[in-house]
Amino acid sequence: MADVDDRESGSDHPELRTALPPALEDWRRRSATGAILTGIAFGLRQALELPREDPAIVVEAPGEPPGPPQPMELHMDPDRPEEAWVIVRPWLLDK
Repeated sequence: MADVDDRESGSDHPELRTALPPALEDWRRRSATGAILTGIAFGLRQALELPREDPAIVVEAPGEPPGPPQPMELHMDPDRPEEAWVIVRPWLLDK
């Protein structure tokens, strides 16, 4: 049944569909005018759309980091560099 639907749409890529009727979608894909108008539409969207700022995913791990303590630890917040701090354990530097 899916093969019949794909053949009826006339699309080269049946998995890529739009809300356009099949005849209009075929015209958009195969004609030079359709390609130019599609390019203009994408260009306008890129020029007028505000840039998306995807949120950073931050997950805090519970507990201490695995393994023995390191000679130096740096904790830095890129948003607030004035709150950065370093732990230096000189007795571990010789190892």
